[in-house]
Parts: sequence; structure tokens; C-alpha cells
Amino acid sequence: MAPHDPPSDLDPLLCEALSWVVRSHSGEASRVDLDELQQWRGMSAEHEEAFRGASRLWRACREAARQLAEEAAAATAAANPPPAVARCDPLQDHLSTGSDASKIRLFSPKER
Repeated sequence: MAPHDPPSDLDPLLCEALSWVVRSHSGEASRVDLDELQQWRGMSAEHEEAFRGASRLWRACREAARQLAEEAAAATAAANPPPAVARCDPLQDHLSTGSDASKIRLFSPKER
């Protein structure tokens, strides 16, 4: 079985419909492919029903994949929080301890 082939225990019509859905969403479907899909869907009510079922399955899988990706991103972010930023503000350190800010020399006078 090729990687894109549906399991053989599925209804053959559903398998064919799934193949059409995959092909139509692959980004490689030509106008001829889409015309053939329309012909296939029009063959019978069962073909149309199988295609609709395959399309629902495709959407459900896409939504599940999106949710899994969001959960994985959230888990990764939680496991790897950004590093804490070191505080380097001597003026703020002195002010927060109640020292007199006027006594703090931030710059040394230029020597002449």
C-alpha cells in the first residue's frame, strides 16, 4: 500500500472518494482532474454521498491537525519559557531601597 492509499478494509467507493479529495487538495490537480471529479460525482447519488463523506472526513482531519499543532506549540512554549531578563538599573535599585538619589553619582566629572 502506498502512503496515500486508504486502508483496504474501507468501502471501495469511499476509498475512491478519499483519493479524489486528496488529489483535489494536493495543489497539483489540473482543470482536467477537476472536470473528471465532477463527472465522477455525477455518476450516481452514491458517488456524491461518498464524496461528501470523504470531504467531511478531510475537514475533520484538518481541524484535528490544527488543534494538535496548537497544543504542541503551547506545550513547547510552556516547557521552554523565555529566559528571565536580568535587571541592571542601579538608579532604580537605589531608589527602591530608599536611598537618597541625590547622592548617586552616575557619571564621573570630566577631568580637565
